[in-house]
Amino acid sequence: MAKFNPLEPFRSEKLFRELLRSIENFDFKLYGKRRMKFYRGYKSKYEFDLNLGVMHFTAVDFEGIDEIFKRTNAKWGTEITFCIYPAKERNRNMIMNVRSPKAPFEIG
Repeated sequence: MAKFNPLEPFRSEKLFRELLRSIENFDFKLYGKRRMKFYRGYKSKYEFDLNLGVMHFTAVDFEGIDEIFKRTNAKWGTEITFCIYPAKERNRNMIMNVRSPKAPFEIG
């Protein structure tokens, strides 16, 4: 078994499943729990994208999501972050990008 690399966190299926389960079980203030679908493929060792659908976020949502990542990073010694952006398609879906510091940047 390969040694865990905190900069390639999603090579660990255990970490990935644990984080995904935490996100899927998050109770958004206006929408409750959301069904998560992958956006643009599945995952790499550095990042993945989740399609959250059409939704609005509150400050409470961001605080709660941030807490999920703080707990995960503290437990695993990682530096995983997230950002939320609109899908390129005109369907108004919101996408959550979950990434390590080594994930490549995409502009455009």
